[in-house]
Amino acid sequence: MNRAWIISCLLLLVIFPRAARCDPRDAATAAIFAEGNGHYQSGDFAAAERSFRLLLDQGIDSGAVYYNLGNACFKQKKLGEAIYYWEKARRKLPGDSDIRENLQLANLLIVDRIDVPDDPLPVRLVSQAVHLFSISQESRTVLAFFVTANVLFGVYLLVRKPRAAFWALTGSLTCILLMLLVGSSLAWKVYEGGHRRQGVIVEQKADVRSGPGRENITVVTVHEGIVVQVRGESNGWVQISLPNGWTGWLPGSSVRVL
Repeated sequence: MNRAWIISCLLLLVIFPRAARCDPRDAATAAIFAEGNGHYQSGDFAAAERSFRLLLDQGIDSGAVYYNLGNACFKQKKLGEAIYYWEKARRKLPGDSDIRENLQLANLLIVDRIDVPDDPLPVRLVSQAVHLFSISQESRTVLAFFVTANVLFGVYLLVRKPRAAFWALTGSLTCILLMLLVGSSLAWKVYEGGHRRQGVIVEQKADVRSGPGRENITVVTVHEGIVVQVRGESNGWVQISLPNGWTGWLPGSSVRVL
C-alpha cells in the first residue's frame, strides 16, 4: 500500500479535535482544553500539544485529552508519541471507533514489520470481549449486578406468590452469573495492569541492547511506534519484549510505559 496514501487518509481522520468527552474539573481547565482545540484548528499544533499536556500535568485523566494530544503529536510527525497517546485514549474509551481506526492506520506507518502469528480465533474473540469496556465501566457494572441480585433474592424470600418467587430467584441467579462473568473480565484487566505492562517506542530510532547500558551489544534496532511488553527497569533502562518475543534493554527515554 502506498505510504503517502496512508498518511493522507490518517490526516483526514485527525483533522478535528474532540471536545465532547473531556471532563474538566473547573472553568480554568475547561478554558485550557478549549484553548488547545483552538490552537489545533488554527494549525498551531505545537501550541495545542502544550495546552493538552498542561491538562495532564494538572491531573486530568481523560480519553478526549489523550486523543487530542495524539492528534497534535501526529500532525507534528511524532508517530511514536501519537500512538502512545492514542493507546492511552483507547484504554479510557475502549469502544471508540475513531481511536481504533487512527491506531490501525498509524500502525501501517511503523517502519519495522515484525511478523507475529495470529492467535486462534477463540482467543481473539475472548480478548476483544474482555477489552470491550474500561475498568471503571466494568466496576460499576459488577456493583449494579451485585445490588440487583441481592434485591431480587430479598424479593424471593419475602414474596408469597410461587410464580413471582420463581422469577425473582431466576433473576437473582442470572445477575450472579453475569456478575461473575464481568468480574472475571475485570480481574483480568487488573492483573494486566499490574503484571503485564506495555509501552510504546517513542524514539525515531533506538538500539535494543543485551543489557542495561551502552557498553552492551546491540541486539536489534527498532523504530518509533512499536508497542512492547515492559519486563523491568534498572538504572534508567527499561527491559522490553518485542511482539516476536525478542527481549532487550532500551534507555528509559526511548519508551513510554502505558
